[in-house]
Amino acid sequence: MLTWMLASMAWAVQRHWTVANGLPTGEVQQIVELPNRQMLVNCEGVFCLSNGAGFDVVNCDYGQAYQMEAYAKGYGRLWQGDSLLWLHDFYRVYLFDARTRTFRYDIGPRLSDTALRRFAKGELLRDVPDERQWRCIDSLGLAKNYSTMAQDRQGGLWIGTRNDGIVYLSPHQVNVDEISADHPLIDIARSTTDSEGRIWRCRADGVECEAQGARTLYNKNNVEGLPYNRTTFVQQLPDGRYLLCDSLSTLGYFLPERRLFVSLSAKLPALKAYRHFVGACPVDQQWTAVYAQNGIFMLDTKADTLADFAPATKIGQYTTKYNCMLRDREGRLWIGTQNGLFYVERGTWSTVRIAALRNNCIRSLVLDGKGRVWAGTSCGISRITPFVVNLGPEDGIPAASMMERAVCLTADGRLVFALGGSHAVSFSPDSVMGQASHLPVVVTAFKAGNADVGLDNIRLAHDQNHLSLHFSTLDYATPSHSCYRYRLCPLEQEWNVSSDGSGRATAHYVALPPGSYRFEVQASTADELWGDATTADIEILPPLWLTWWAKLGYSLIAIIGFIVMMRLYLKKRKQQMERENEERVNQLFELREEARHQFAQAVNIVPEKISANKEEEKLVEKLLKAIDKNMDNLDYTVDQMASDIAMSRASLYKKTQQMLGITPNEFLRNVRLKQAARLLAETSVPVNQISLMVGFQTSRYFSQCFRQVFGMTPTEYRSGKSLELTQL
Repeated sequence: MLTWMLASMAWAVQRHWTVANGLPTGEVQQIVELPNRQMLVNCEGVFCLSNGAGFDVVNCDYGQAYQMEAYAKGYGRLWQGDSLLWLHDFYRVYLFDARTRTFRYDIGPRLSDTALRRFAKGELLRDVPDERQWRCIDSLGLAKNYSTMAQDRQGGLWIGTRNDGIVYLSPHQVNVDEISADHPLIDIARSTTDSEGRIWRCRADGVECEAQGARTLYNKNNVEGLPYNRTTFVQQLPDGRYLLCDSLSTLGYFLPERRLFVSLSAKLPALKAYRHFVGACPVDQQWTAVYAQNGIFMLDTKADTLADFAPATKIGQYTTKYNCMLRDREGRLWIGTQNGLFYVERGTWSTVRIAALRNNCIRSLVLDGKGRVWAGTSCGISRITPFVVNLGPEDGIPAASMMERAVCLTADGRLVFALGGSHAVSFSPDSVMGQASHLPVVVTAFKAGNADVGLDNIRLAHDQNHLSLHFSTLDYATPSHSCYRYRLCPLEQEWNVSSDGSGRATAHYVALPPGSYRFEVQASTADELWGDATTADIEILPPLWLTWWAKLGYSLIAIIGFIVMMRLYLKKRKQQMERENEERVNQLFELREEARHQFAQAVNIVPEKISANKEEEKLVEKLLKAIDKNMDNLDYTVDQMASDIAMSRASLYKKTQQMLGITPNEFLRNVRLKQAARLLAETSVPVNQISLMVGFQTSRYFSQCFRQVFGMTPTEYRSGKSLELTQL
């Protein structure tokens, strides 16, 4: 990352985008800002779009681009309205639709326009740096490598180079002072200030107190009971006493007015379990949390007893090394450790680990004048509340390790964080965050599974229900300052919050059920208020079997089933009456005749109509299913059919003769012909194709058999002469 500062210019170099950030190549020839504030970049014929954190390649079919009649002298661009962007390089003309963010290829028919026709001949329309911009480019040593430039609506300057990507100059003004050497603020940051404004400094030869310009040194020579001069920390308690610890881990109460130190180490042997005490934080009037490099405990300052610190169980999953601690205005405890920042609700002891920090080693904690929590880390500074904002070089904050517990709030509201080597940074919390206005959130990419989806009229199939939405404010100046919240209504009522400092966020949804959804996303900037919501309506269509007309079909099937059941019931009642009247033999005979008549005359075969009992009905159903599976099988034989229903050929022959008076072969042939009749009546498939579909090798043999059963040719049957038969 480039870190030069331009004192004479309005810009400060903020970042350097290369192929590592998603640029296809370092050869940048065109940069154009779109109406939605995305930047379209042409890298020697390969296009990409900025996404807030880097760049995404845009697909372009170069074979369909318009070939220029003669070579152009350079790269050009032309807007047609506010959505169509015309581009040309040395050889081709491209048309980009900024609304859909895709390339179009209907270029030729549009060239009847005089201006477009001139543009297609290679006339240049490109951004040229003004004098002030050119001085800036020259001062960076980019004049010889410069290829193109663009200034975005935030005021940032994009400088394209011939082989080294893009240099971005931010309009964000840095308001951070670097303090070094013997500046008094560094000393204050490394000290502790009590409720009376007295400054306490831990020294190798004791503990020093500064009050109203006068300094007093306390050590073992003038304090009774103080075992060692080198002091680790001193912390004022609510009752006015001080908790003091020396470098030998001797912990006790310090009473400066009486010049008395009362050791707790001899009274509380459990203190020996802690290797090195780091600091203390009063929780209330009675309890104080004391933390060390290998744990933490609660000290009852009234009864001089110890108790466990309940949140230590969860914190111990990450680390046992505690670095700093803070109690905010709401009574929450903030705990900085070697591996994470945690906050604890005092009443419930519920513990939360803060996510999205640039670095998880927390070195110092402080409240600003508005009660917001700030943390110094091993790689810069972060504002924690109301949401995480990671400050870095783009804000004037070095990506360096802050000193442990070396931070203070000055009387004029500035924060001072000490670094190693007698250096510190000082800034006003509000000015370093800037006064950026709300930027609308742009959905830069929408994927269903691995497929890109357009943002207009989003209608997805039922199996396209794994969604990823990428969005950004496209704040190129201070991307780390943006915080996002999003939800998918009506699936989610609560907001999801994301603020990892990258300038871009992603929402993932898996296995969404069919339905209509609205995706909502908002962003908050330095003023800590949420801006207008960007929305996207998404519809996931139901599968075929859950559509309204499928449900209607289910209802019709249910009605038909009810009718069939009623018919079966009536049939059984009729059989019962016939048995009671001792006419069973005659009725069976009639049923046989009726079944044979039905089979001979009806196009649709209903098993119960050609069966005398349930056993025969099941047999017919099995036969029909076996034939249906092999309807177009020209080699399907009676032996195979008998095998498919688990019967011998002789048994099958006996059954078909008994039921219908025909052979199995005749049954097979007639079922196929009835299927052919239905196809003839209901479709326009050619006769010769139907013959193959129902298992006849030649259309001639098929026609011969069809005439034998229906008394007419297939063609005559289709022409409508079979009306009476098809209605049976």
